[in-house]
Amino acid sequence: MTLPKNTTSALALCVALALGSSAHAQQINNISIQSTSLDSALLSLAEHSDIQILFSDPRIQQLSSPSLSGSMDVQDALSFLLKDTGFTFQKTSKRTYIVKPIKKQPSPAPNTESLSTTDDGGSRELQTKEASVERIQVTGSNIRGMQDTGALPVTTMSAEDIEGLGLSSGAEILAELPQQGAVNFNSERVVGGVNDARGDVSSVNLRGIGTGYTLTLLNGRRLVLHPGTQAENLVPVTTVNSNTLPVKGVKRVEVLRDGAAAIYGTDAISGVVNYVLDDKYTGGEVQAQYGSSKGTHRDQINLSGAGGWLFNDDQTHITFSGGYYHRDMVMASERDYAASSDLRNFDDLDTDFIGDTQLDNRTTTTPWGEFSSGSLGTFHLQPASYGDCSAEVNEDVCASSGSTPRDLRFDSNSQRSLSSEVDRLNLYTLVNHYINDDIEVYAEGLYYSATAKRIREQSGNLTAQRFTVAADAFYNPFGEEVTVRRYRPIDTGSRNIEVDDYSYRLLAGTRGYLGDWDFDSAVLYSKANTLDSANRINTTLFQQAVNSTDESTAYNIFSGASLTNPNTADDTEVPQSVIDSFTIDIERESETELASIDAKISRPDLFSLPAGEVGFAAGVEYRYESFFDKRSDALNGTLYFSDLVGGTSTEIASQVLGSSPTPDASGSRNVVSAFAEFAVPLIVDKPFIESLNLQIAGRYEDFSDVGSIFKPKVAMAWVMNDNAMIRGAYSGGFKAPGLPQTTAVDVARSNTRSDPVTQTSRGTLELRNGSDSLSPEESENYSFGIVLTPMKDLTLTVDWWEIQQENTVGILSSQTLILYDALLRSQGSEYENVIRDENNEIVYIRNDYTNLLPREISGVDYSVDYRFETEMGNFSVKLSAANLTKFDQGTDAITAMVLEAQDAGNEALLYEGDQVSISGTSGSLIRQNERPKWRANLSLGYAKDAWRAGLKYRYVSDVEDTSLNYTNDEGDLVNYIIDHWSTLDAYVSYRFSEDALFSGRTKLTVGMRNLTDEAPPFTDETFGYSSALHSSLGRYTYVTLNHKF
Repeated sequence: MTLPKNTTSALALCVALALGSSAHAQQINNISIQSTSLDSALLSLAEHSDIQILFSDPRIQQLSSPSLSGSMDVQDALSFLLKDTGFTFQKTSKRTYIVKPIKKQPSPAPNTESLSTTDDGGSRELQTKEASVERIQVTGSNIRGMQDTGALPVTTMSAEDIEGLGLSSGAEILAELPQQGAVNFNSERVVGGVNDARGDVSSVNLRGIGTGYTLTLLNGRRLVLHPGTQAENLVPVTTVNSNTLPVKGVKRVEVLRDGAAAIYGTDAISGVVNYVLDDKYTGGEVQAQYGSSKGTHRDQINLSGAGGWLFNDDQTHITFSGGYYHRDMVMASERDYAASSDLRNFDDLDTDFIGDTQLDNRTTTTPWGEFSSGSLGTFHLQPASYGDCSAEVNEDVCASSGSTPRDLRFDSNSQRSLSSEVDRLNLYTLVNHYINDDIEVYAEGLYYSATAKRIREQSGNLTAQRFTVAADAFYNPFGEEVTVRRYRPIDTGSRNIEVDDYSYRLLAGTRGYLGDWDFDSAVLYSKANTLDSANRINTTLFQQAVNSTDESTAYNIFSGASLTNPNTADDTEVPQSVIDSFTIDIERESETELASIDAKISRPDLFSLPAGEVGFAAGVEYRYESFFDKRSDALNGTLYFSDLVGGTSTEIASQVLGSSPTPDASGSRNVVSAFAEFAVPLIVDKPFIESLNLQIAGRYEDFSDVGSIFKPKVAMAWVMNDNAMIRGAYSGGFKAPGLPQTTAVDVARSNTRSDPVTQTSRGTLELRNGSDSLSPEESENYSFGIVLTPMKDLTLTVDWWEIQQENTVGILSSQTLILYDALLRSQGSEYENVIRDENNEIVYIRNDYTNLLPREISGVDYSVDYRFETEMGNFSVKLSAANLTKFDQGTDAITAMVLEAQDAGNEALLYEGDQVSISGTSGSLIRQNERPKWRANLSLGYAKDAWRAGLKYRYVSDVEDTSLNYTNDEGDLVNYIIDHWSTLDAYVSYRFSEDALFSGRTKLTVGMRNLTDEAPPFTDETFGYSSALHSSLGRYTYVTLNHKF
């Protein structure tokens, strides 16, 4: 592992700060704490003296503290506040103190009214209210009550941050993180159609290493995976749907930017996202938000509320939160950059690519069709006014040989929605009850449902779905059999797609103290379901209509399209009864389950060392995961395509026009795991070593389908003094192959590929298969960081990280396999997995999921956090930046041979005289496609009295689009550069005064995202931009009204 150069400079600064700081007593000047609850007094003392005071015993909030004022030492102040409480404190470093019960001290009864002493006019009296102190637990550790040593890089977003920015979904929350990579599960993706996860879904992808490598938790326990899958790097992947989580009621979102498989288990390769909901909330709150996107019909409404109640003599607490969200549909035509699939003359296009036909993404599968017959050969229809007619269809339409003219190609975006209409409901409740001072039982319920609607153009037939029109068909003008090679029946209407999602989570557990041990055990069950439905055309029924000899039931496939607009139907009206005769509703239902039972114990003081007490945690877990994916018989291969007139059939084409068959799939696995963790203080209060702490952890997991594995983790934090800390970690990671990857059988996919053997470019069928022999993916994570506090309220951090992965599950591009076959054929052999017919045309390609060669990814995170107070108000400045420095994918033997042949200029691999690009699949992938080198956020905050305001600047650096390129004069392939992107957000809020609206409990927030209305940078994608990297939201203005009871 090699540290980046800038780390050396930061390390030198760290040492300089250490040498320049002299030891000094922690004296508090002019402190003033009014008589209040003991927990509040401790927190005020910590804030005033810039130290950490850690406590987890719920009895602390049952006690009140005396008033405290003047100047004194921290330890004197603590001794004063804790006098006669039954609690004492332990200093674990110069800035950290743990408050804990005095051993053998009897616990106060929870409902006793008496016991008071008086000191300087203050008093301590036992309160009768429910204890609500949060049980302290650091994300990245299972040891409760242990101080945060700072060894782990954690980013936190508070409820106030979320509210101020007007965020209305889990997806929007994660988008605030520079470490969040490409969001490939999103509402604007249309590539995979019914075979994609679509609807109200958004993925999690820390570090940009891929979907499925980030573990997502709710209150410290994992969430069920979304049932939908989609291909990422050609392999089906799954994700937790971040939109399932309620926004109202979120106390904070914690992001551990480090490998944590040894702590939490599989999936935690790139890090952990933990949503912490407020389980001690009391009172009530309602909120309404309205927002609108400039230049579109996208309006959003978000209604939410929360409530918390104590009853049963304050021993029982209930928390409830919920939200309803609505977003209007936006058509592609509402954005200039998305309105057309023909991008050749886009306004901001680089001059080298203006007019480049690569950017004409209109399809040759059109309502004008492509046909063949015995007398005419291959022909298409066109307006008769074009001339060069081979045969007349009617006075306006004729048949012409050759390919379809470019201006008659079909523009799919003219009939596509850019983003879905969404209705979403989130509900969450938690009940906790104290049996006594030490034992608590709790239950948690989460419910989510959403309906997403979108519109897409009508499908055309696949190459494998070519069929014959009978000579006597009512609308056949040629008097002979005609083969339909390509055709899109747009006069039957668009596809209306509806995706209904729901999921729920039920959890019950108990936690508390058994002697000196903290314990927590819970049982969890969660399920997620998706139903994707759409109106589609059945190929068998469609052929029957096309071949009908009865005018009342016949469909005219030879009518062409509008003479003035190739994207609209001709003037001939098709009876609805005819359309209904071949239109069917298809469904894809997917479901996932997660069930678990776990038990954990921990204590921060297992035994003592000279430097302090050793923390320990251990636990076991049983987990059950399952999924099923079922499609309509017309789509899953049960009913396959047949040419009714030609008498042929094929099992590699479904009965749904334009869709490849995907067999139903299901699978399940059982996982048993055990972990142990130690927090070891090594050195304390030595020259240049205020403290040196070590974390050691290990986890064993046994999978019912892929075997067992053990992975360790070691992390260390060296606090040099109050100004500088160095931290580092090593961890082993693992990820079991996803169930869709192990159970897939003959999954058919069709993609346009260029074939040098036949010099054709067309939809090519690929059959993909999973395998239960896939090995788990393994990784090694390294991190090294520096934390500097050169002055009060200023913190600087630099964290370098590296992930080395082995056995990542992948698949070779079918384009690579075609080129490999062409290479072998030029040498007198062939590749057996590329199956061709007697004319050398590709019938299909067999391609199985496999474990690929190693992958190495690294980067550096930077942050600056500065807060200062002035007479004009309080200000804050936060900078967070993520720099991706390496993303290398090992090159397999087949790809290496193809690249070597291309570099040597082998003409057998040329298509239409040019090399076929397969870049973006191996080698260095940094700055390619959705992997920018830099992402950064800069936030400015302001607060004074009832006012709050904020500005946020976002930056994403440029990347190369490997799908769009040209060969320069030197013979080098030059990729298109997708420009960098910057946006600015702003908000201001005001809380009404006590004598105004609702007595000071109402707050009004007005904000704008993308203040300057920056369009996303151009790229050769479906809608003219990368939806995984950028946003089409534009300038979005919102107003939020919040009232608390």
